[in-house]
Amino acid sequence: MDVGFDFSDVDSFFQEEEARVLAKEHEIGEEAVQYAKEHGNYKDHTGHLRASNDYEVDKEGLTLKNEAEYASFVESKKFDVLSSTALHAEKRLKEEFE
Repeated sequence: MDVGFDFSDVDSFFQEEEARVLAKEHEIGEEAVQYAKEHGNYKDHTGHLRASNDYEVDKEGLTLKNEAEYASFVESKKFDVLSSTALHAEKRLKEEFE
């Protein structure tokens, strides 16, 4: 006995949910970049360090980054470039998706 199933509605459901998740990750990424600008506890003499805070979203998730070559050096000196921002973004993602 052959039974045929049409899963086209399931495919569209997964596509819609994936789009919703990616949109929410983008929203939280924007929020995180703003959070980093407001909460960084270092003196940014040129404005480059704060301006270099950014994020990427893909199917793997949200990635926070700072493109300034010296960002990790500043973090190593106990200044907050992205550390608290990463914790804030993690908290927001858990609120949205758990």
